[in-house]
Amino acid sequence: MTEHARTLHARLHLLDRQVASTDEDRLICKVDDLEVRTGDGPFPYVTAILSGPLALGPRIGGVAGWLMAEVGRLFRKDRSGEPYRIAMGRVTEIGSAVRVAGQPRDLALERWLARNVVGRIPGAPQPEREEDTSGGPEVAEGRARREDGETLRMSTLLARVVRDDSGNVVGNVVDVRLVQDGPLLDGVQQAFRLAGFVVARRRAGQLFGYERAHRDGHPALVAAVVRRLHGEIRYADWDEVASLGDGEVRLRVPWERLRMLDDL
Repeated sequence: MTEHARTLHARLHLLDRQVASTDEDRLICKVDDLEVRTGDGPFPYVTAILSGPLALGPRIGGVAGWLMAEVGRLFRKDRSGEPYRIAMGRVTEIGSAVRVAGQPRDLALERWLARNVVGRIPGAPQPEREEDTSGGPEVAEGRARREDGETLRMSTLLARVVRDDSGNVVGNVVDVRLVQDGPLLDGVQQAFRLAGFVVARRRAGQLFGYERAHRDGHPALVAAVVRRLHGEIRYADWDEVASLGDGEVRLRVPWERLRMLDDL
């Protein structure tokens, strides 16, 4: 694998980011989830951005998430249960927003639903107000693939229970580390492969990167508080993962063998 390839964390750097057009510099949608391909080689890798109520609803879960997905399905002409997708091969930049090349059509219906229907569901996230430049209802470039044993959603990996080589529960997945040295996408750029899991002893919400004070310039005191809430935080490299079966992450090594985040 490439020694100096770009490294991101899925929850911290990708999920919930705005997606904007590189050519026209306008907002298109948000990264509500990510499609992960698992059947093409030794490492899973990210293949697409998923967006809309049918992506965000299952990720949120509960009654609010169910209502969100059902509303999205109700207003969809084909009544499919698949969210809209933008292939990762179209991504040109990942920063404060994710920028995509070409002319991806606006998710006008999804945006209207977010403002006028989904945003009124108790417990649902409130959409950001933004100028509507879509000019009418259109569709995105494609539908997401159904999970078929070879594709899954990034959100299904987050918060999974993690067991060590003896079967003991050692924590939960709080983020997924991605490295851009996977297969070539659309002949343009390499995919972000799933390199490993950030695992916390206690599940206490999102980290927001505060546990990485030495790397990202966050105050050491804040990092200490976050680590106190989450307990010990370690990193499980993909080579240390035995399986992802039964909705869990099973390790092939004991907890003590996992690296501390400071060692990354």
